[in-house]
Amino acid sequence: MPFQVSVDDPTRPQPELRVLDRKFFQLVGEFVYVHGDTVVTVPGCAPMPCLLRTDLASIPAPLQGLLTPYGRQLLPAIMHDDLCKRASAQGPAGNTLRRHADELFRLALLDEGVGPFRSRIFWVGVEVGRFWTFTDVARFLLIAHQVLGMLCWVVGVPWGLATAHFGLAALFLVLPVVLSLLWRRDFPVALLGCLLLPVIAPTYLLTIATAAVLWVPDGAAWLFGRRRTRRPPPLGPPTTVLR
Repeated sequence: MPFQVSVDDPTRPQPELRVLDRKFFQLVGEFVYVHGDTVVTVPGCAPMPCLLRTDLASIPAPLQGLLTPYGRQLLPAIMHDDLCKRASAQGPAGNTLRRHADELFRLALLDEGVGPFRSRIFWVGVEVGRFWTFTDVARFLLIAHQVLGMLCWVVGVPWGLATAHFGLAALFLVLPVVLSLLWRRDFPVALLGCLLLPVIAPTYLLTIATAAVLWVPDGAAWLFGRRRTRRPPPLGPPTTVLR
């Protein structure tokens, strides 16, 4: 069993979380993750306070219908947050540890029964987060590359086929792959981002549009005098933030 109470106790841990504020939690008791020769101890906060805060899996609110921040990914997410804290404490040198943490997160998701496709979505998300944390220019180049790759496959290839420009269609098909090779070790992050954006972007936009429609009656009721609070209801996607 990959997640254990301790190295000597293979019992599955039952994590207890302490609410810190509207968004973050703290782990009360520690647990360990064992994968082959790798053993990761995730420290708890009892009885002494600790600095680790976790918001579980950091899923943007519009995507929480597709990927939940809790459930099977709960223990992997807490472990990953702890490893990310350790990596950030090392400054720029922590990039290697963060890369290793992201891979352990993916393996732990698989161990917990999360499907390979969803695990890869999580992995690409945290890898983009690694770029955002440890790079200045490369993070923007990565996002631009992924958006360009999505446009090549979703717009360019169908346009080329529809207009009988088969050479251009072939070019649009292979261009994201060739450009992804320039990222060398990060080739999978660059390429998979191009593949996942056409799946994630419609879900993101549809959730925001639906939230806007649902806001209309609440906003109208607030505007015309049935105000239970001083603030209008928030216009935005659903959230797991404690209120």
